[in-house]
Amino acid sequence: MSALRLAVARLRARPGRAALTAAGILAAGAMAGTAVTVGVSLGTGFERAADRAQLPDVIARFHPRGVRFVAAKVAALPNVAAASYRLELTDIPLRAGGRRTGAGGVQVVIGEGRRGYAVVEGRDVSQRRGGEVVVERGLASVWGLGVGSRLDVGRLDGLRVVGIAVGPDNVAYPLSRSARVYLPARPLERGLGRAPASVLQIWLRNRDRLDETLVQARAVSAGLRDLRFITRSGVQILLDQAAGIVIALLVAFSVVALLAAGFMLGASAGAEVQRRLRTIGVQRALGFARREVVATHAAEAALVAAPAAAAGLALGALLSAGPTGALLETLNELPPGAALLGPLAVTGAAMVALVVAASI
Repeated sequence: MSALRLAVARLRARPGRAALTAAGILAAGAMAGTAVTVGVSLGTGFERAADRAQLPDVIARFHPRGVRFVAAKVAALPNVAAASYRLELTDIPLRAGGRRTGAGGVQVVIGEGRRGYAVVEGRDVSQRRGGEVVVERGLASVWGLGVGSRLDVGRLDGLRVVGIAVGPDNVAYPLSRSARVYLPARPLERGLGRAPASVLQIWLRNRDRLDETLVQARAVSAGLRDLRFITRSGVQILLDQAAGIVIALLVAFSVVALLAAGFMLGASAGAEVQRRLRTIGVQRALGFARREVVATHAAEAALVAAPAAAAGLALGALLSAGPTGALLETLNELPPGAALLGPLAVTGAAMVALVVAASI
């Protein structure tokens, strides 16, 4: 306790130097906060979105066929936990609020069950109601759409937006040419007949047997034209190809910034120790034990470093959250949210420990 009281007294006696030291730690903390936010957000964004959306283990695309025909093929496969079907239509005109595009990617959702996309605002489309649409978050952001907005999809005018979704199987509009929207099949089938399927999503019981399942799927695929498979890991590879250079550069910048912040803290604390050598000599001459001197300087460093590091990390996280969130939105990925607190806390503790270690 005497070391803590002496440390507080020393800080009160030299508030200007303490403030200058805190400002340097705050600046280093801001760099570290930015680095951690960017690194964690981009490094874990795909897995977070894929888990939230329950991204399937296998996605198969083929020339449209009847759902019963495709379901019979799926029933012949072992290791299948669940399956869902869609009809994918491309180059469909979309119009809303004076904006339009001819590159709409309409995903007609057939039946109930897992979707493969995550609704992050509002709710999903209902098979019992017509006139509803869920739009991809990238399209909603660029066009200023929200829950309750109206969207024209092809010849379907005035569909009400009931939800905003993230589909991690592809990047979002406008990075992707296709602006994806999701429609329920059953209201459309009332006037047009039963919708065929052109996309099959499969969730496996055992992911370790993915290769065997794909071999068996190809063996029973007779009658399906233009059949193409992509796995969950394949989706991640494609996304890395689409934005991998940008992500790699940002993550590399984050690592460099984190290292630079560490060197700044170490150099600053080392310089402070050099300035204190005369004071330390006087304390030792007056009879202070070595342990007391070390404890006093450690407490003083911790009292300055802890709040400054916390403020710097918070500032860096706040400043980088907006741009990082916009990039994640374009990639159809999700921000870390509260999961970022853990890495920031560890970084803050490491910063304080580094300052204390360099001060004693």
